[in-house]
Amino acid sequence: MELGDILIVGGGLVGQNLAERLSRDGYNVTLVERDPEKVRELSDLLDARIVEGDGATTPVLREAGIESAGLVVAATERDECNLVAGFLASHVFETPHVVVRVRDPLHEDGFQKASAKQASDGVCVNPDTASVDRIAALLEVPGAVDVMQFFGGGMLVAGFRISPSSDFAGLRVSDMSLLFAGTPTLAVAIQRRRDWIVPGGTEAIEAGDLVYFAIARSELHDVLSLVGAPPERHGRIMVDGATSIGLALAKRLEASDERVVMLEDDLAVAERAASELSHVLVIRGRGTDQALLEEEEIDQVSTFVALTDDHESNLVAGLLAKRLGAGRSIVLVDNPAMVSMVGDMGMDAIISPRLLTIGQMIQHIRGGGVRSGAALLGDEVEIVEVEVEEGCLLVSGPLMEVKLPQGILVVALQRGE
Repeated sequence: MELGDILIVGGGLVGQNLAERLSRDGYNVTLVERDPEKVRELSDLLDARIVEGDGATTPVLREAGIESAGLVVAATERDECNLVAGFLASHVFETPHVVVRVRDPLHEDGFQKASAKQASDGVCVNPDTASVDRIAALLEVPGAVDVMQFFGGGMLVAGFRISPSSDFAGLRVSDMSLLFAGTPTLAVAIQRRRDWIVPGGTEAIEAGDLVYFAIARSELHDVLSLVGAPPERHGRIMVDGATSIGLALAKRLEASDERVVMLEDDLAVAERAASELSHVLVIRGRGTDQALLEEEEIDQVSTFVALTDDHESNLVAGLLAKRLGAGRSIVLVDNPAMVSMVGDMGMDAIISPRLLTIGQMIQHIRGGGVRSGAALLGDEVEIVEVEVEEGCLLVSGPLMEVKLPQGILVVALQRGE
């Protein structure tokens, strides 16, 4: 995708991270932010042009150079601001590519319908939907701290913490075939303390490593037994928080006949949730209430998912649920600095809607045959699914002779079926 200049509206965590990554990739980036103090802060942090003003107005967009931009990304915290910026970009300035961050499905539907009538390529990214998708993927893979789907769900990339008793502790990557003789499985990336490794064959896996494996979905059961993942516990799933993400997750689980109980402290919100859910028991209370958790037999719960808007409470609730016997604990904590500390904090998995949003936006921005992509527990390692065309370096000969740069690994191929 030939983008030329890129204009980002919104200097929050998503906009800031996008500007940093795209500048690093060699793009000319301009970022619009309305908060003067934030503008001063970003000017010191980013190698990008910073414009102060309201990015949902035409004068500010003109000042930021929208008329020469190949891509506009609207990434503020407010749907309405993003929608206005996106409409102006696509309908007034006819920007070729527009990516808009929205949370309300009705806003998403309206923008998509309006964009379908324009020459601009308009895309919505919904952090709530991305979060529900990631949690649903995690629930499929017992013991995983992170799960991503590729090839239309036919391949999973799942991260597992390696225990000292695991058969993998001390094993070289090149010797994995001894364990996976009939199961095509590859070690994709390793997080060792604060460092990331894209492993070569001589790399040895150590106890305590977080190792990501590429796994064919059809082989998942066999791989889980070899990785040493704990057996799947069949029981209720407890969702703490009738937030937009909590409700969307409960509805999806309800539709798949999972047994779900939901906790919500606000009486009006709890009543509204109960009216929207047919087969979910909604209980008024907090996930940080030990007496309530014990009364609801938390030790029989297969997975506890904390999704309230208070992310510190989510951490406390997740830790408490694990201590009281819940099989797994997944918490929403929208602080990227904490995501890589999942093992240190005693959580089974941490969900960051902002990081998921950034990953999805990068996927759309990359274009050029990129079909999907994801970042592993932060921003250090990326996995990208691409459709390879004639003339690409990857099809110039056998992979062992292509000589890809250090740190790049071809994980899997899909050829026909």
